[in-house]
Amino acid sequence: MKYLRSGIIAGGITGMFLLIVCAIVEYLTPLELMSLLLNVDFLTERDLHISIEIALHLAVSIAIAVLLKFIFNKFPRVYIAALIFSWVVTSMLFYLLEYLSVITIVLHGFTGFIVWTYIHLVYFILMFILHKKGI
Repeated sequence: MKYLRSGIIAGGITGMFLLIVCAIVEYLTPLELMSLLLNVDFLTERDLHISIEIALHLAVSIAIAVLLKFIFNKFPRVYIAALIFSWVVTSMLFYLLEYLSVITIVLHGFTGFIVWTYIHLVYFILMFILHKKGI
């Protein structure tokens, strides 16, 4: 139960950070990172309301936070490796999600990838900070 509570808090905070930063980037630049982050059109044949897409995004962030908190407590020697692995996987999702997307999302290739990767790096650094603080 402590992992779930921690995951809800840490995953909620970091997931909202990710969402807000991607939304700001999308608002200020031609990179549609929030659209990519929330896009699940390849999983369903219908358009989902944005609140459902946000809820799904936060659920994934919470699941990641629960798993990482478990590793942090039970296997602390591999925690940093797990963070790095998670960062690499989420970075590679840039290309997978772009490929799977039914709608066209403007990402500007390598520039979009670098911004996506950097934002996710900060996401995992925040996750690390929250776990270190006992959240």
